[in-house]
Amino acid sequence: MSKTTNNSGSNNKNSDSSSSDSPLHYLMWFRRDLRLHDNTALAALCERANEDNASVSAVFFLTPEQWQEHDTSLVQVDHIIRTLPNLAKDLQSKLNITLIVQLCPSFSDCIEALTSLCNDNDISCVMANHEYEGNEINRDEQISDQLAKDDIEFVRWHDQCILPPLSITTNDGDSMYKVFTPFYKKWRYTLDVSTIQMHDASAVDCDNKLNLKLSKHIATTIDDIETLSEKMLSDYQKTLEKEVSLDHIDMEAQLAATRDAYPASESAACQRVEAFVADDINDYDVSRDVPHLHATSQLSAYLTIGTVSPRFCYLQASKAQEKLHGNDGDNEDINRWISELAWRDFYRHVLVAKPNLIHHKAYKEDTDTKVSWSYDEDDFKSWYTGMTGVPLVDAAMRCLNATGFMHNRLRMVTAMFLTKDLLIDWRLGERYFMQQLIDGDFASNNGGWQWSASTGTDSAPYFRIMNPFSQGSTHDKKALFIKTWLPELKNIPASTLHSEDKMRKALSKNGEFADVDYPAPMVEHKSVRKLAIAEFKKEA
Repeated sequence: MSKTTNNSGSNNKNSDSSSSDSPLHYLMWFRRDLRLHDNTALAALCERANEDNASVSAVFFLTPEQWQEHDTSLVQVDHIIRTLPNLAKDLQSKLNITLIVQLCPSFSDCIEALTSLCNDNDISCVMANHEYEGNEINRDEQISDQLAKDDIEFVRWHDQCILPPLSITTNDGDSMYKVFTPFYKKWRYTLDVSTIQMHDASAVDCDNKLNLKLSKHIATTIDDIETLSEKMLSDYQKTLEKEVSLDHIDMEAQLAATRDAYPASESAACQRVEAFVADDINDYDVSRDVPHLHATSQLSAYLTIGTVSPRFCYLQASKAQEKLHGNDGDNEDINRWISELAWRDFYRHVLVAKPNLIHHKAYKEDTDTKVSWSYDEDDFKSWYTGMTGVPLVDAAMRCLNATGFMHNRLRMVTAMFLTKDLLIDWRLGERYFMQQLIDGDFASNNGGWQWSASTGTDSAPYFRIMNPFSQGSTHDKKALFIKTWLPELKNIPASTLHSEDKMRKALSKNGEFADVDYPAPMVEHKSVRKLAIAEFKKEA
């Protein structure tokens, strides 16, 4: 286990409490780790509490203003608040821990709230898991300093990754890998020669009855947590509905879709892992690129808010590999899925190594600055509303707008169309995805967008530009996905939908499908491809 603490020895508040009649009281601070199983900080805190005969409470802060500043989607906020009552039940029934949920609009409010909570309730130790984004790091540093003034220990653990940031470096040991493949080889080797530790929390033995002293906007019972959270969600939705750029989104329908697709609890997340590994992982390498099959694991939303551990996912896949092939076996489908878990680690490692990415900076700043990015509002709106005239792109965007989710292959196709065919600044697309995705997290979303825009680490070469029509022919051959999300095209043959020339002819004034209410392709791919290559080749 790897941790960070604000002091190296025992603190005065701890020592004073030990020598008095006042029982020790510790606090678990939940963030994007809403689970009991394999929660590194929670397991460590419970172990220490039992050694010290201490009571344990837990806290989660609802931070709507901060979430809005970070473009956190409505459906992701909803997923979080649907998870909290289940987390509270599990903590109480399994670990003897009460969850406190408090409304703190921004991170700056969390600093004061956490400090007051600790001082008012004689809490001498706080534990949490690391978050790697800039605002989160600044918040933690400020809280660490504030708690240290009151002799309160603040310990953070690495938990978000299978292998923590800075643990996989080049052979000289000094730098982060810039390319995924050598990173992945070393990542796999490290896992092959070592044992992953799973951290299960033990129930807290101390039966001291806590009489918590709490301020306003705080909930501790299941009913109160639901009431406080749902009121916050309603206000969050009303704020988003005022944004003109989102007036094409049916937010109620989007919420209904994600609630149906993503039951909210740790048990639901673990069951989904087990079902995927048992039923679908052996077809993953081929099926993952076919959007209408729904053959991906659908676990990213759970990983993002931490209701399932990435180590648990890796170990379940490894067990399946061993079961199929023994210790010396190899399965490309399973390996492919494991590599997706590695990509998730990779982008977090990159973020820690290059923290200025959080400030809208490109990994390859020289490439980014020489491109004359477009900010055409009409072109951008055509893209995000699914009206570009490119069937696969439009179907993907309408799927995202309706469901809060997009298949990974389609994320690449739509991102590359925006950044290469339209030459629109990747930051606009990056932000839009975060505003809609239930699984949006900064590191992976930023990494994916910069890959498509050829400005990121190990990104696609600028001259390798996906043709969205041929992508449709390859991955949606019968246009089943396209026709699901673009019903106006249901009578047009797939062979026409996958050909730019045929689409233009079919939709023209005298064309066979001239009466179909759908735009002709807004750009000619062959021409804009040449323009994009020229733009990236030019001297800075």
